[in-house]
Amino acid sequence: MCNNKKLISLLIFIMLVNFNVANVTASGIESLQLIQILKDDVNDVDGLGNPRSVKVLSDNSKVFVSSGDDNAFAVFNLDKDFKLTFSQVFENSSTNINGLEGASGVTYFDRGNQVVVTGFYDGALSRFSQNNSSYRFSQFISDGLSYDRVFDSDVPVGELDNLGLLGAWDIVKTSNEKQLFVASYMSNAISILDIMVDKKVTFNRVIKDARPLDNNLGKPIAVALSPLNNELYVLGFDGHQLTIFDRDDKGDLLVKQVLKNGVAGVEKFINPQKIVVSPNGEFLYVACAGSDSLVVFHKLDTGQYTFLQAIDHLDVGGSGLEGASSLAISSDGSKVYAAGESGVGLYLFSAGVDGRLSYKNKLLSVHDNELKRISSLTLTEDNQHLLVATGKGNSLFIFKIKTI
Repeated sequence: MCNNKKLISLLIFIMLVNFNVANVTASGIESLQLIQILKDDVNDVDGLGNPRSVKVLSDNSKVFVSSGDDNAFAVFNLDKDFKLTFSQVFENSSTNINGLEGASGVTYFDRGNQVVVTGFYDGALSRFSQNNSSYRFSQFISDGLSYDRVFDSDVPVGELDNLGLLGAWDIVKTSNEKQLFVASYMSNAISILDIMVDKKVTFNRVIKDARPLDNNLGKPIAVALSPLNNELYVLGFDGHQLTIFDRDDKGDLLVKQVLKNGVAGVEKFINPQKIVVSPNGEFLYVACAGSDSLVVFHKLDTGQYTFLQAIDHLDVGGSGLEGASSLAISSDGSKVYAAGESGVGLYLFSAGVDGRLSYKNKLLSVHDNELKRISSLTLTEDNQHLLVATGKGNSLFIFKIKTI
């Protein structure tokens, strides 16, 4: 399914469309003003080889990036004008650094003093702790199985997979910063880890099925929590499914619903790769790489979710959204940005009070730089800036969002 040392081509789909200016007006709603373009190995910048996940501290002081091809975790400082300056990079090739082969998901806790990165090929979780003004590698969690044993062998790993971290791709934290959830493709599992008082991360348990509703999770690639953290959403890439768990105050999970393509009216739900949740928890937006579509689900009064809408090429001018894989939603839920990793462009949608998406505009290039092979979209918590990572473009575009 993937080439050695390369971030899974199966999960690296791409696409999009057009927008040809530095200040881009989206149907009179807003403009995107380019602030900066960072490129790997240019002007002493490192750690942007195939950037997979980008996180910005809530106070807009630092940016964290995982690099799938550099097998690295990079730290950037932000100034008052929201310009990034390269600060540090941790690479698997460095002495005593582990777990970053195919670095994928990123999250942080303790106000950014702790950062956790998942390694797809290492089947690992690595924690970095801030010490004064810099970070240091502080913890490594893995079953220690080699790439060859997990990806190249025909012999199942079986009981050797204790932690459910093989092919770890996405990670999310609870709002109280007491638990982490990791979606692991090769383990076909969700790994649950606890954050202790001393900030160490410890393994809690692993979930490998959705019984009694389904025998497995469909090869998880993405995970998300509801705004109240009382629901957990798991995307099964190969199974074309969304598994929804109820979560109680103690963190216990109970399977509530499994949604699958072609069942109960669900359409174009093929290879779901990214999910975002509306601020009120009523709507789920999913980018589906296999059908080049965005799919929307609505929560009913019963607590169950139902298919609401699918957006495809016909809704955005006849082309685009190939390999749909990246999403970002504004804090008020009124705007959704989308991109795919098999083409060119950035798409903007408005979200109505009924949860339905309406296509507004698209951006193809800026200052003669194509926005192609987009791998990650990140909105700052204040909705003032948008960070666009291009996977095989090895770049990070920084935009200021201006309402007009």
